[in-house]
Order: sequence, then C-alpha cells, then structure tokens
Amino acid sequence: MAEETTVSKQREDELTGWTNIAVAAGLLACFSYPLMVYVPLPRLAQVTMGATFGPSLAVASVALARVLQERRRAPSIELAAILNSLAGALVTAMIIVQLAINYSTAPAADEQLTDLLTRRIWDVVLGLDVAFDVFIGLATLLFALNMLGDPRFGKVIGWAGASISVFLLLGANFYFFPDPPRQHGFPEIGIFVGLWYLAVVLLIVRSVRKGRAGAAVKRGR
Repeated sequence: MAEETTVSKQREDELTGWTNIAVAAGLLACFSYPLMVYVPLPRLAQVTMGATFGPSLAVASVALARVLQERRRAPSIELAAILNSLAGALVTAMIIVQLAINYSTAPAADEQLTDLLTRRIWDVVLGLDVAFDVFIGLATLLFALNMLGDPRFGKVIGWAGASISVFLLLGANFYFFPDPPRQHGFPEIGIFVGLWYLAVVLLIVRSVRKGRAGAAVKRGR
C-alpha cells in the first residue's frame, strides 16, 4: 500500500512538472514570435526572440503531449509532439535565415546580382515557411483530435484546432502555393494558430486551478 502511494505521488509530481513546463514554454512561444514580428526591437532582442520561438514550441509540445497522456494513451499524441518538435526546428532555421538577410553586413559587389540573389533566398525562406506550416498543421490536427474527448479542453477547442489545421495551415498554404496566402488577401494564419495555442495554455492553467481547489475541498472534509 505504501509502495502504491509512493508511485502515485511520483506520477503526480511528474505530471505537475510537465504541466508547469507546458504552461511556461507555451506562453513563451505564444509571445516571443509576435514580439519579434510586430514590435520594433533592437537587433539583439529580435534575434533572441526569433531563436526562442522554435525551441519553446518544441518543449511546450512535448509537455502538452504528457499532459494529454494523463487521460488518454494514444500514439497520435506522441506523433503530434514529434511533428511540432520538427516544426520548431524548421521555423528556427527560417527565422535565423530571414534575420541574417535583414541584418547582412556583406558588401554588395553587384547591386543587380545582389537583388537577384536576395529574391531567390527569400523564395527559400517562403518554402521553409510552408514546410513549417505543414508540420505544425499536422501536429495541431492530432493534438486537437485528442482534445475532443478530454474534459479539460472539450469539443469546441478540439474542433477549432482541427479546422485551423485543415483549412488554414494546410489548405490555404497548398492552394496559394508558392505565394503566402496573405498576398491574396487571406487573413494572417499565424494569428489564429497563436490564439488557439494560447487558449490551450489557458485551459491547462484553469484545469490546474480546478484540481487544486478540488484537493483543498477534500482536505477540508
């Protein structure tokens, strides 16, 4: 009996640790990218924010998978974490290349050649952006489907995530390829994705608070 209690306590502590990581890394991922893109920052701060987003996304996704596995053990949850970890690596490469172009100090020997090379490199950046959207789109779809039956998240957040992944991250990018959807008047996809993941983080926080409140009530009886 004592051994079972110890094992249960260890599992609870492990879940608490993963939950804290999911919240911290999730918030960091949700805010680092918009700060880099929409806020005029000095070079060092912008590079730091850019280098932070991808690893934060990967860590948060692994932690989210552990949180979801508390209620349901499914291979698709592990796959979602792997796909988003790969997405984190891709977006880090994309952002660093983009910033390197913006802050390049290399002398321009031939202005026409430099302009041509810059355009071609930007095509590579756009290709990396689509590759990132493919991986995060598949991961978001798998996470969302596993949230449908989880009372901590529910059907609304589950179907919202599935719709964002299928129609925006995958559908819009494939339809408008190789152009970014926003060039054709399509809404900024990243805003919807970021808000969805922020909602997931907030729901995790709410779940933790409800669990603590329930435990406090039990102790008071």
